[in-house]
Amino acid sequence: MLRMVLVSTATALAISSVALASGSGLSGTYQTTIKSPAQLKGTWSLAFAKGGKYTVALNGQAVARGSYSTTGTTVTFVRERGSGCSGSGTYVWTKSGKTVTFTRKRESSSCQARATVLAHRFTQVG
Repeated sequence: MLRMVLVSTATALAISSVALASGSGLSGTYQTTIKSPAQLKGTWSLAFAKGGKYTVALNGQAVARGSYSTTGTTVTFVRERGSGCSGSGTYVWTKSGKTVTFTRKRESSSCQARATVLAHRFTQVG
């Protein structure tokens, strides 16, 4: 009996780890509005697909795409195209209701605009 409980628990944990790694905890579309600095002003959308891809849009126009991986507490952005960002960035993420916040852990020096955008609080819209 104890063995069955342990096997069931291990299986559940393995399934949860796979779900988290594929981004299911963060999947969806989030928005924030930035008023300054002027070059980043507008409504930013961040869409996380369950398959590990993301899209960034400014005022409804896609400006970057890339891949991400996530755990229950961190998200790492890689292979971003369209923004001039050539490195990876890792952020701690927290979600409360529909609000998501990102706290920079590591960020490439070429990706400071990403760091500035992610410093804002996002609201889930989809």
